[in-house]
Amino acid sequence: MKNVNWLGLVVALVAGQVIGILWYGNLFSAAWMEAQRLTEADFVGQDWKMGLGVVNMIVILLGLDWLLRRLGVDGYVAGARTALLVCVCFALTVAALNYIYAAGTLSLFVIDGGYQVVTYTIAGALLAGLKRRPKAA
Repeated sequence: MKNVNWLGLVVALVAGQVIGILWYGNLFSAAWMEAQRLTEADFVGQDWKMGLGVVNMIVILLGLDWLLRRLGVDGYVAGARTALLVCVCFALTVAALNYIYAAGTLSLFVIDGGYQVVTYTIAGALLAGLKRRPKAA
């Protein structure tokens, strides 16, 4: 844990939450709720799930940070590229199982998958590119 890029992780966490609010709150709210067959009433008393989402994002970012450091990825573009590859090969394939076996709709997969692609790519860029520089002596 001592090698974790805490600056990059915190900024990526905030960015991921902002992207989520925009993605599911503004851009695709109606389409996502329709694809899930949900109404506003279904969200009453469910605020605690937002907290679990933050914890989930922290776990993802810790793993992504570890992988980027382990591979020696440095810089915004290399971080974005590597995180995009990780997303496509792991996050999207796991998410696809919900749509393959649980009768999810293609529109739901596109909305959720699009969020994953954007979030992983930006997080990878921030984790590999945004680092505290040691103070000059």
